[in-house]
Amino acid sequence: MNIYRYKAVDISGKIFKGFVKAQNESTAITTLSIKNLYIVSITQIPDVFSPFVSFFKGKIKNIELIEFAKNLSIMLKAGIPLITALSDLAENITRDSFKNIITDLRDLVEKGVSFSGAIAYHSDIFPQIFHYLIKIGEETGRLDASLDDIAEHFQKIEDLRTTIKRALIYPIFATVASFGAMGFWIVYVLPKIVSAMKDMDIKIPFITRFLFELGIFIQNFFYLVPIFFIILFLSYQLIKKNAKFRWTRSYLSFKLPIFKQIFYTRAVALFCEQMRILVGAGIPIDNALDMTADVVNNEMMKRAIYNAKEKILTGQSISQSLKEENIFPSLLIRLIDVGEISGRLEEQLNFLNNYYTAYLREYSARLGKIIEPVMIGVIGLFFAIVIVSLLSPLYELISKLGR
Repeated sequence: MNIYRYKAVDISGKIFKGFVKAQNESTAITTLSIKNLYIVSITQIPDVFSPFVSFFKGKIKNIELIEFAKNLSIMLKAGIPLITALSDLAENITRDSFKNIITDLRDLVEKGVSFSGAIAYHSDIFPQIFHYLIKIGEETGRLDASLDDIAEHFQKIEDLRTTIKRALIYPIFATVASFGAMGFWIVYVLPKIVSAMKDMDIKIPFITRFLFELGIFIQNFFYLVPIFFIILFLSYQLIKKNAKFRWTRSYLSFKLPIFKQIFYTRAVALFCEQMRILVGAGIPIDNALDMTADVVNNEMMKRAIYNAKEKILTGQSISQSLKEENIFPSLLIRLIDVGEISGRLEEQLNFLNNYYTAYLREYSARLGKIIEPVMIGVIGLFFAIVIVSLLSPLYELISKLGR
């Protein structure tokens, strides 16, 4: 999705400036016209700068969407009108960016726009499934129940994300700490030791000399370090939209030792949860698969889902279509087959999501013990380099004194 910077005026002539996310320029103009804004100028932000715009604009967290859906559901069940409920919720939200969004939803509903239409205007904040379930709730007259389903769904997604973060904390911390200690030693400690050895006319070994030169380079050009990371970040933002890069990244995430269980299980659990909520809402299977593919952040599984959808449209069963892709686990295939035959597919998908989420939680709890030998080996290698670079000149000094 692209980001556009716009300048617009309303009926009273008041000028508005800001950013809007949309698939293309015409969609951006349409979404702004819903708010009775007339475009003066609109310019697309280059892709390389999009992350910075999103960063300064602020990202709405999943937990905020969960709280919003749950609280709005409670208020609607209590018989409070939608516009009044949105006004009350906006007053109690402390974060200005989200407060403005809720206020904007209320203003749009007051102007006669449906609640689902108002949600669709903020498609950069509210995911597509949020819009679909709100629309179904409006059509069935059970908007409060749809909001409960949304809160439950996003809570499960948030639990998956939290589990992944918890699993990666230890290896990331250990890696950063190891490289930080090594950097400190190279930049501040080693140059002083080497200078003293040079004064004593001691021959400096290659590995010590190499690390010494690296430390001196970092000292002299320390300002290049943040520039390097900025360039690395911008390069990643540009290359991550490349199809081959996304495929390679997805392939590696499913093949990396130890970590493949985390990324693969998360993708399967996310597939089951997304399909569960969509099937339960009565959305056709082909549309449900399209929306699920958009959510699953893995190109291999995404392609498998699209391929399965094409086979389903030709009359093939869901389980058989997924089985032929050779990426989904056998348990998932068997239970989906049972769900199709019994007409209880939503129940089976719910069981699968709970099963894989529980497995992911258990595996992440054991990950520290699994990865500990690897981290000990990495840290041991670091200390080996330090010891060799330090003891080699000392050995030379002792030999010289002995002679």
